Amino acid sequence: MRLGGALLLVAAVPYVAAADTIAPAKDPAPGSATAPSPRPPPEEPYAKYSHQGMFMASLRLGLGLRAIIPYDKTDFCGEADSTTSSGNAPVCSGRAPFAFDLELGYGLTRRVDLFAEIRLGIEADFAPTALTTSKDGPHPFRISPGARFFFSDAKSTKLFTTAQIVLDFTGYEDAAGNGRGTDVGLRNLSGIWLDLEKAYGFYAYIGETATFSRWWMFELEVGIGVQARYD
Repeated sequence: MRLGGALLLVAAVPYVAAADTIAPAKDPAPGSATAPSPRPPPEEPYAKYSHQGMFMASLRLGLGLRAIIPYDKTDFCGEADSTTSSGNAPVCSGRAPFAFDLELGYGLTRRVDLFAEIRLGIEADFAPTALTTSKDGPHPFRISPGARFFFSDAKSTKLFTTAQIVLDFTGYEDAAGNGRGTDVGLRNLSGIWLDLEKAYGFYAYIGETATFSRWWMFELEVGIGVQARYD
């Protein structure tokens, strides 16, 4: 019996050794040198080009066409017409005075910017009457606060549109030399935006503006712009 028990013990040793060899290793304790480091959370898509939380300044140049329809037929809107009793054209259309836009804003969210646009005229607009020269006309000056909305992101490019209120302070005068007051209206810019870096970007746009306090004025423009940002 003692000899048989010894033989069974010797025969069982290889199986015990094999079981110890293939036993699964225990996971290292958290914080130990061999513990894997936690993975960082995945970055939100397109977050590299987000404007959120950034202050921004923009410069725009555009060319526009416009039409003005006075409420009173005796009001001069930039063109004469010998066929009318007043000698003034009932509708004036043509190129809008050349101007540039400055913009200051803030990135409210990844898809929404709040901003205020200031238009400064380089060319003088039409004079109070057809008898005065174009040099006597005022230079355009408008302030248009609003919001810009982004959509259809594709890496560094995206589409945008704006919703703005127009306050036109251009100093137009009537034939008697009286000021015509402040005009009000609505404005929209829509286009494509390209952000090469988080700190700056470029864009092209089509813009529509309508005012209705002094007279009906409609303007269509195309242009380009550049924006710098700082957080």
